[in-house]
Amino acid sequence: MKLKTGESASFQKTISETDIYDYSGTSGDINRDETVKESFSGCIAHGMLTALISAVLDTELPGPGTIYLSQSLGFKVPIKAGDTITVIVSVKEILNEEKGIYKMETACINQNGVTVADGEAVIKYKENSISGWESPRKNTNLAKNTSFYDERELKNLGIKKFGKNVLISRNAVIYNPNMLEIGDNVRIDDFTTISGKVVLSNYIHIAQACGLYGGDKGIYMDDFTGLSSRSIIYTVSNDYSGNSLTNPMVPAEYKPGDKSIPVHLGKHVVIGTSSVILPGADIGEGSAVGAMSLAVEPLEPWGIYVGSPAKKIKNRSRKLLELENDLKQNLGEG
Repeated sequence: MKLKTGESASFQKTISETDIYDYSGTSGDINRDETVKESFSGCIAHGMLTALISAVLDTELPGPGTIYLSQSLGFKVPIKAGDTITVIVSVKEILNEEKGIYKMETACINQNGVTVADGEAVIKYKENSISGWESPRKNTNLAKNTSFYDERELKNLGIKKFGKNVLISRNAVIYNPNMLEIGDNVRIDDFTTISGKVVLSNYIHIAQACGLYGGDKGIYMDDFTGLSSRSIIYTVSNDYSGNSLTNPMVPAEYKPGDKSIPVHLGKHVVIGTSSVILPGADIGEGSAVGAMSLAVEPLEPWGIYVGSPAKKIKNRSRKLLELENDLKQNLGEG
């Protein structure tokens, strides 16, 4: 298949301080300009670290076998540690179809929609130039954003079960994939850690830097549930009273006070940012837990809970049940 004018693909990455330090060591550019430091607060990244263009060219559009011939690039706005950069590459012009030479338009955009760098690339590409390679553009089920695993890669992770439209960040950590079950329309974002038995139903979002520690008992999240960033669910906890040793390096027989209880999040439960759910603290259907809250015991359905420990402050609206019904009817699921 030949490339067509207007085809596009993207890649997204959050720039960390580690990325900046690693690039400094690799490039040798370890002395940042003091004027830049004084002009812009925060840890400023190298300009070339912004240009993650080859991540798109080599993996998505066109894919492996791409030969980078040239690149023009203009830097518009500095980026800092913590910025999320989306690289968009599109086919601008077919220079020589027979030889597979194309001009690509390239743009790097931050989380605020501001273009931080742009330019043009000239590449050479012939499909199937690598034996056995099948262009991901042929598979319409793959994630458009290559910061997520594609379907083939998901199968190779060894996940016990997963459904349709599953997006798992390449930066997520899954320690026991054979104990992970995932339904349809589930997204797991950067830096989330999943360990032990975890069962996710449908229409679920787990935001950045969450922790799901299912142990042997398991975490169960029903349809339309969600965890905001940095939320943590535990099914196992140590006894801090002094009657038991603690930490995972100690054999179980010396930790008689350990608690291991499953956690169940009912349908439509949402957990606010930086909240903690402890073993056995099931969250009833339709309830919402506010930011920075601590759930230490089961919470009743259809309430809004806040605080440490979490206490109910009012009832939650059930309007969302009508929206769920509309969604399913529009998708032919009703």
